[in-house]
Amino acid sequence: MHRSVSGAGPSARDTGTVRAYFLVSAPADPNLLPRLIEPIAKMGATPTRVHASRESGDGSELSVDLRLAGVAPRTAMLVEFALRAVVGVRHVNAHIEPEVAPVAEAYA
Repeated sequence: MHRSVSGAGPSARDTGTVRAYFLVSAPADPNLLPRLIEPIAKMGATPTRVHASRESGDGSELSVDLRLAGVAPRTAMLVEFALRAVVGVRHVNAHIEPEVAPVAEAYA
């Protein structure tokens, strides 16, 4: 299992929502993509990016890049757990980071 969580920088403030990046690998299967997107939809979220490509030279492996933005931290974690539970998924690499809003600079 690989997961990383980042903190906000000094010139930004936390908005209470997160961005989540998931890289999923599994055997190529025509039914895999709907099974990956279903838990996201059930939680009321819409991915900001879905990109799938066949890998491993012979096309037997599918790599899927899923991204979410503007979701609650708990939703991102639940999506991660749901992706790991999808039948056939071999690996989920998750990166969850706070969304930040720029701090307004004071001008004299």
